[in-house]
Amino acid sequence: MAPLYDYQQKLLEDSQEALAPEGARIITQLPTGGGKTVIAGALLKDFLLDGRKAVWLTHREELAEQSANRLKEDWLIPAMPATEIWKREEPAPDFPNGVAVLKAQTVTSRTNDFEKNDELNRLWKNFGSDDLLVVDEVHHAPARGWKRAIKQWPGRVWGLTATPWRLSLREGFEDLFDTLIPGPQTADLQDQGYLARSRVFTPSAENRIIGKEIRQGEYAPNGIERANDPVIMTTLAVDFWQNSPAAGRQTIAYAVSQGHARNLVKAFRDKGIAADLILSTSETSQSERVRVKKDFEARRITVLVNVAVATEGFDLPDASCVMITRPTKSLALYLQMVGRGLRRKDDGSDCIILDLAGNAEEHGLPEKCRKWSLAKRGNPAAGEPPVSHCPRCYSTTHPKHQKCPECGADLGKQCPLCGTFRPWSRWTVHCPIEHETVCDRCDPNFHSGGRYDPKQNSLFYAQRADERVSQGDLEGALEDWSFAVHAARKESPQGQLAGWYVYRAKIHAEMGNIDLAEVDFSTAESICEGGGLLTAVASLFMYQERAKMYDELACPDKAELDRQKAKELKDNTSADSNVE
Repeated sequence: MAPLYDYQQKLLEDSQEALAPEGARIITQLPTGGGKTVIAGALLKDFLLDGRKAVWLTHREELAEQSANRLKEDWLIPAMPATEIWKREEPAPDFPNGVAVLKAQTVTSRTNDFEKNDELNRLWKNFGSDDLLVVDEVHHAPARGWKRAIKQWPGRVWGLTATPWRLSLREGFEDLFDTLIPGPQTADLQDQGYLARSRVFTPSAENRIIGKEIRQGEYAPNGIERANDPVIMTTLAVDFWQNSPAAGRQTIAYAVSQGHARNLVKAFRDKGIAADLILSTSETSQSERVRVKKDFEARRITVLVNVAVATEGFDLPDASCVMITRPTKSLALYLQMVGRGLRRKDDGSDCIILDLAGNAEEHGLPEKCRKWSLAKRGNPAAGEPPVSHCPRCYSTTHPKHQKCPECGADLGKQCPLCGTFRPWSRWTVHCPIEHETVCDRCDPNFHSGGRYDPKQNSLFYAQRADERVSQGDLEGALEDWSFAVHAARKESPQGQLAGWYVYRAKIHAEMGNIDLAEVDFSTAESICEGGGLLTAVASLFMYQERAKMYDELACPDKAELDRQKAKELKDNTSADSNVE
């Protein structure tokens, strides 16, 4: 067994500590490719002593055998897929000092049987308070059958996932779990070389795959196919791959349906590109899966197309390109798909994400800092798309970039009224005060309804924003800080303007709009480059507050960098400046 990386060791120790109390119920989060199974094996190796028992709950048949094999081969833990030997009328099977790997669907079915006979407590009859239930891909846990089985478990419960997130706005994890232990951010693991960096490319709007019909919060697959020209979903998708930097790379493609997958394979083959597909166990035999995986690993296949198979935990050879040919409302599904390509490459190379449906516009880039929670997520905060698109090379990048990192093209310009750099897609409105084309932040609604009075100065709006914060009205405070920034462009010293940006960034961060917070922090940082005492004070304030945000997001490297910058600023400021 290989030694754990430092971040894995820390997450292991944090999880062990949280699981120590009797009845503990925790979730450990770690980005896809970060090594959740490795951490689980290490914890179970220490836990399964003195007759203790564990159940590993997984939701797909192929994952049951795969998980058992990993635990046995890597950690020498007695583990066995036990679903097949579990008789319907019997309690769940148990192995002292070992792990019974069970399919969640079977457990759900048995809970139904026992519930009908008022014998639900019999399900886990062979287990006690000192045993452990490991719930793999625990973001499925709020589903009714999973929830019932977890609540009846008599011992500790440990959930594992890259994405503690539910598609339903009404479902969280608070009724099942007490503690969430977040792992490092994807960006931190990329910076440290544990995950591959990503480069995202998205077609022009008219050539994107769109979704229209929504059922239970997600785009309906047949609705996606009805909403799109088949040529866009197949031939043009292949053309985009061929004309992108991904051409020739080992590629895993995600299709909408089995029919779409077959048509996509045919479109690749028609262009002379070796492609094959892997579908559900009912459609693709085990021997065929083994053949396809070996061919992909040996590079006899360049493109491997699947439908919801190569997502959660499924063991596939590495790929340096992920091609997404379907839209999704699910952040969890999006991150599972892109995460398939982010595993560290032996040669240190990156992964190209071909986002043919523009999913990053809703969910952000793979390395976006995300704040996870056990609470219901509620309605998403209003805001702008968290990415910018290059019209020249189709690169999709963070909105802070003013020039395309791929080709150097301008991605927007600075607004003459508010001074903010805005992407080209945001230049659509006219400001009635200035009578000139300005950015979306200065649109007519900004001045309507009496909310903004151009006769008031920025301090008026700053004070009103503070009042709204004290009243818990974050949306109102965000609006007033925007008004303060707007007014301050003409009348305030640069240091004060930078300070207003920092205050607005803090509200964005509290509301979960991390990308917008980062943009405002960066704007404040740029404003402060002019120097002077007031800008030095604003710079110090900015570094301190941004460090706090990164601490909250579990981005320790970024937080430490800002704290170091704050220290250097204080050290370099003359004593009579009174910078504190």
